[in-house]
Amino acid sequence: MTYKYLIFDLDDTLFDFKGGEMAGLENVFMNHGFSSDLTQKAMAIYVEINRGLWAAFEKGEIEKSEIHETRFDRVLAQLGLSGDGLSFEKDYRQELNHNYRLLKGAESLLKDLQTAGYHLIAGTNGEAQTQHLRLEHTGLRPYFEQVYISDEIGVAKPNKVFFDIIFGENPAMSQTNTLMIGDGVASDMLGGQNAGLDTMWVNFKDLPTPSSIQPTYTVASYAALREVLI
Repeated sequence: MTYKYLIFDLDDTLFDFKGGEMAGLENVFMNHGFSSDLTQKAMAIYVEINRGLWAAFEKGEIEKSEIHETRFDRVLAQLGLSGDGLSFEKDYRQELNHNYRLLKGAESLLKDLQTAGYHLIAGTNGEAQTQHLRLEHTGLRPYFEQVYISDEIGVAKPNKVFFDIIFGENPAMSQTNTLMIGDGVASDMLGGQNAGLDTMWVNFKDLPTPSSIQPTYTVASYAALREVLI
C-alpha cells in the first residue's frame, strides 16, 4: 500500500503525555497539602476516574465539560475529603499547558517522514490551547501541514465526522492513500476504522491486541514504524 498522507495522534504517540501527566498531578496534590502517600493514592484514583470520563466522552455519552468540571471532585469524594475540585482543575491545567515532553526520537521521526515526502497532519483529541502550546514549544509544529483538534472542530475521535472534516479540506486525500497513526485503540484505531482507513497502532507498552479492533499494522517502536513507511 502506498500512502501519501499520515494522520498522527499526539498524546503518547509523539508527546510524552503520561510522563507529564504524572508529574503534573503530583505537583497539584502536593501543592494542595497532600502527604506523599496520599498524593500517590489520589493520583491512582484520578487515573481511573479520568480514563472512564474520557471513554464516556469518546462514545458520545457525556459532554467534555463534564470531565473538567467533575474529575477532581470525584477524586476528593472517593478519598472522603472536601475541597474545591475546580481549584485543582485550574492548577492542573497550568501543569498540562507546560508539559513539553516528547517521546525520545519523535522529532527525528517526523523529520524523516517529511523528507520521505509524506504529508503530515496532526489529528488529536484534547484542549486546543494545550495542544497548540505543546506543538509550538516542542518544535513539532513546522512538521505538520495542518492540525485538527477535537476542541476546535467540535467532534472527537473515534467519531467518523472527525475524519470527514479532515478529508473535506483535503480533496487529494483518499481512504487508500491515508494512514491513521496513534496509540489509542478506542480513539485512533477505532476512529480510523470508522473512516475506512488503514491504521497503525503505536504499541510502545506491548499491550495485547484487542479482539474487537484489528489494526493494519502494529509497531512497538519508531524504528519499526520507519521499516513500514520508509
